[in-house]
Amino acid sequence: MHYFLYLSLTFSTLVAQSRFDMKMIIKSEGISYLKGSKEPFSGIGYVLSEETGKKLIESKYLKGYLHGFYSEWWENGKKKRYGRYKEGKRDGRWVEYYENGNIFSENSFKNGIMHGLSNKWHENGTIHYKGKYNKGEKFGSWDYWDTNGKLIEYICIETKFGVIVLDLFEDYAPIHAQNFKDHVESEYYSGTTFHRVISNFVIQGGDPNTRLSNRKIHGKGGSASSYHGIGEKSEHLSWRLPAEFNDLNHKRGTLSMARGLDPNSAGSQFFICQRDLPNLDGEYTIFGKVIDGMNIVDHIAKVNVDFRDNPIKRVEMEISICN
Repeated sequence: MHYFLYLSLTFSTLVAQSRFDMKMIIKSEGISYLKGSKEPFSGIGYVLSEETGKKLIESKYLKGYLHGFYSEWWENGKKKRYGRYKEGKRDGRWVEYYENGNIFSENSFKNGIMHGLSNKWHENGTIHYKGKYNKGEKFGSWDYWDTNGKLIEYICIETKFGVIVLDLFEDYAPIHAQNFKDHVESEYYSGTTFHRVISNFVIQGGDPNTRLSNRKIHGKGGSASSYHGIGEKSEHLSWRLPAEFNDLNHKRGTLSMARGLDPNSAGSQFFICQRDLPNLDGEYTIFGKVIDGMNIVDHIAKVNVDFRDNPIKRVEMEISICN
């Protein structure tokens, strides 16, 4: 009896460790099989380089699912990616590398969803960002650095639907970018709303008048944070920004400045494009883009509005400089 049990275990182990070129493994309805077999595949699959013959991929399967270790290599033989699967889903720590051998990213997964620490590096080896995920959603504070190791400052718009993260284009529109940052730092936008929301077009905000309940004046206020030669220097409410039209395009997620008929009439109001809007190119100053939270923009764009395109239920914002 013991001898039979020993043989059964040995046979199962040998089957589980059988190695096959992945060209021999096919997938049907999410389950992997060896060609010509009706039994879900258990064993090890691999891919060899056609150029060097070296191993490029090696992964373990159990009952038709990726289960256990998974590894990839670059053509130069250096490690590209490794981690573990559990019943077809990523689970635990996963690490990826650049072709030069430097680490690219390190993430934690639980049941196929990012959960836990998340780190990424630039190709030169300096850290790019650090943060955490909670069940697939970014959680807590995140820090970002440029290739020189300098901490990057982003802009975070917090709403009841979630956070929109912006990257400002200080090289393309320095006056507009600085104006926006100055307003953010002075809490000029605190408690204001997205007062003009048009689905499949833009969401617009930044008017201090929207703190007030009189909806008739929403969209009619706002001024520049400092004097740039437009307006009366002694009257800060008249300050406006000179246009900084550039070669950038109004793509989905673009952050641009609202203005009146005069190209040099922008103050504090801004808008975010929900889709590509080429008809706005060269007419409004682009000074940033959304790098995270476009799902929040889409959510806001769907709220019920009045005949002025002003949301029936206020969509207030708090804007801060974040990392």
